[in-house]
Amino acid sequence: MKRHKIGDIIILLPGILGSVLQRAGEDVWAPTPGALLRALWTLGGSLRDLRLESDPPDRDDLGDGVVATRLMPDVHVIPGLWGIDGYSAISAMIVSTFDVVPGRTFLQVPYDWRRDNRVAARRLAALALPALHEHRRDNPDAKLILIGHSMGGLVARYFLECMDGWKDTRMLITFGTPYRGSLAALNFLANGFVKKVGPFKVADLSELLRSLTSVYQLLPIYPCIDTGTGVLTRVAETHGLPAGVDTARAWAAEHEFHRAIEAGVNARSAQNPYLIFPVVGLTQPTLQSSRLAGDRLDMLGTYEGEDLDGDGTVPRVSATPIEYDGRAPDPSVYAPERHASLQDALSVQTQVRGLLTPVERTERFKDARGGLRLSLDDLHAAGEEIAVTVTAGVRRATLVGTVIDLDTKRPVAGPLPLQAADDQLTHSLELGPLPAGCYRLQIASVGASAGATQPVHGLFLVADDAEPT
Repeated sequence: MKRHKIGDIIILLPGILGSVLQRAGEDVWAPTPGALLRALWTLGGSLRDLRLESDPPDRDDLGDGVVATRLMPDVHVIPGLWGIDGYSAISAMIVSTFDVVPGRTFLQVPYDWRRDNRVAARRLAALALPALHEHRRDNPDAKLILIGHSMGGLVARYFLECMDGWKDTRMLITFGTPYRGSLAALNFLANGFVKKVGPFKVADLSELLRSLTSVYQLLPIYPCIDTGTGVLTRVAETHGLPAGVDTARAWAAEHEFHRAIEAGVNARSAQNPYLIFPVVGLTQPTLQSSRLAGDRLDMLGTYEGEDLDGDGTVPRVSATPIEYDGRAPDPSVYAPERHASLQDALSVQTQVRGLLTPVERTERFKDARGGLRLSLDDLHAAGEEIAVTVTAGVRRATLVGTVIDLDTKRPVAGPLPLQAADDQLTHSLELGPLPAGCYRLQIASVGASAGATQPVHGLFLVADDAEPT
């Protein structure tokens, strides 16, 4: 297939957990699908020294020997906190579709995802701007096209708005970027992170992840906590939070990072030097607010009693920039897909193809098929059945589920038919017990309803109640 010419430099930025970390030439965070269960065990052991004692934002090197070397190509997930379906597919699509040269006009920018995103933004500038300067020898009009998944979009935004990156950028495309934060980060900080299979504790990552500046910069910056008065407050303004939430760090994350980006936008006034196209995941059960209950926060899938939708990790209202509120026409594009798999969804990759080729009216590229809302726990015990619930956006769809072993890349179950409830919208499936491993579940419509809905994907782990050997 002929590749499209593109005169700019395309840069891909991963989300949290999405960069391989090394120390002294040895990988300390690079779990393959087959090693994810071991990673859960060793995150509390061999990776314990990744915990940050301090994180001065003006220091590029902490002196602990940890460096980010490459993007994670495959699945990487910490159940209950964050998960990404890898970046090999989106990278391959870019290289095969556009006339780019990896390392010169297509750059992947790994960064130390533990640290302050301002440090990552400086790394982006240090890699992108020299490459752009070199490319302008052949194409003086060249600019940057930034593609950020999840937290990678926040890194890009700081570079653009607080480091004058907007002067050299044509476009920012984001997949599930939490512009206004995510309740998943608040849930972890407030309630800790302990995963169990049956009575056996698989991993306790609370101490490690509570030390990370990046997790604080993923906190919601909008009012989201009900202390019992019925009035929602922001994290940094809420008294009596569980001890795991450092409100001073939450304040710094909001005001020194997020509000600094907002101030940069306002300083440009009416100028719009670059375009932003947020890709927003919809139809997935998503935490949106919380209620203080003693020494913990109860997490809610609604906001002031209303389900405002989201991608399972990032609420819909958080997945677009603040300055886009009320803008018409809406520049966002939507996909009924879960957060971990947004960048791999065919409809999302279609958006990228459409946006980077000279075609106007990008709304024609929006996929109008119905969505599927997938409820699936991301950690299960070996030997137990796995309950799956799907709510379709159209009635009388015929749905099947297929399970892929992400270590072997082969199907291990399915396609299995889902059972439709009386309302013809709710569907259920009981997956039989699976051996320990990492899996992807795909739900798709078939038969007479094939094409009526977009497929949806969910990542999950199956663990034994004993440490892997």
